[in-house]
Amino acid sequence: MNSPYAQFTKPSDRIEQMLFALGILVHDETFIKIENHPDYDITEYQREVDSNYYFHNSWDFLMKYQSVIKAEFAETHIIHADNLNDMSMEYKIEYEPYDRDVPKFLNKLYKHDKEAIGIHNFGTDGGDFKVNRIRVNSIDNINSKINYEGSFFGNSGDIDPLDYGIYCTLRVTAVSRDIDFSNFYKELIAESYVLFKESNFKLAYFLAYSGFESFVNSSLGVGDEAGRLKDRLSELFKLKFLDLSKHQIYSSVVNDFGRYTDKRNTIAHGRGAVSINKNEIEDALLFTLILVSAYELGCSTFDELKRKLQNEE
Repeated sequence: MNSPYAQFTKPSDRIEQMLFALGILVHDETFIKIENHPDYDITEYQREVDSNYYFHNSWDFLMKYQSVIKAEFAETHIIHADNLNDMSMEYKIEYEPYDRDVPKFLNKLYKHDKEAIGIHNFGTDGGDFKVNRIRVNSIDNINSKINYEGSFFGNSGDIDPLDYGIYCTLRVTAVSRDIDFSNFYKELIAESYVLFKESNFKLAYFLAYSGFESFVNSSLGVGDEAGRLKDRLSELFKLKFLDLSKHQIYSSVVNDFGRYTDKRNTIAHGRGAVSINKNEIEDALLFTLILVSAYELGCSTFDELKRKLQNEE
C-alpha cells in the first residue's frame, strides 16, 4: 500500500499545483499583435500577386512576465480599424484611431466582455487575405521573447497593413513580474523551476534548496547564522502547529532533509563531480514545496493540502 506521501506526489502536475497555490506561477491570457513581415529567403516576394508567405517573429514579454514556462496561441483574428471603432463605441471603452497599442485596448475589452472580440472581427479569412496557422516556435527566457511562426495568403498590400492587423490570444503559464514584490524565497523557487524545465538540473537543485532556506529564515525573521537549518525548520513549524508528532506532512518528509542538504553542499563546495538527474530535482522541488505549502496554507495532513490545492485551481 502506498504511503500518504507517495499518494500525494503521484500526480505529474503536483509541483505546478503548489507553485500556483503559492502565487509563484500564474495562468494568463493576453492579446498580442502578430508581425507578419515575410521571410523572403523562404517565400519569394510576388508584389501584387496573391501568394502564400511564411513569416517568423517574436513577442517581447519583458514588461509582463519574469519567465514563461508554457505558451500557445488560442485564437487568431483579423481585426480592422472599423472593428476597433465599433467595439469602442458599443462597449464605451476609449480607443484612439491609429493607436499603435491595439493589444492594450483588446485586453481591456476582453476583461469587460470575453465575447466582444469574437463578434467584431474577420476571423482568419478576410476575403483576399487569409491567415494560416500560427504557432509558438520557442520560448527564450534569457532575452524575454516568445518566438512564433506562421503563414498567410495575400499580396504586398497585406504585409504590415495600416488599417488592419493580425491579433492572437496567447495563453501562458508564467512567472509574473509581480513576484519581484513578493518574498524573496518565491523568486528563488521560481528560478529553480524555470531552470528545471530547461534541463539545467544542477543549478535548479541548488536554487531550490536556497529558496527553502530563504523561506525558513524569512518566516522566522533570522539570518543564516542562527543555528542549523533543520533546527530552524523545526522551530518554525512548532510555532505554528505546536505538536509536530501530530503533523503528518512534517513527519513524513523531514527525515529526507539530510539527504538534500548533503547534495546541496556537494554542489556548493565543489567536492568533486556531481550529477543531478531529473528525478532528483523533482524530489527536491517536491520536498521544498510540500513543506512551504503546508506552512503557508496551514495544512497538517496530505488530504488537507490536497483539498487546498484543488480549491486554488
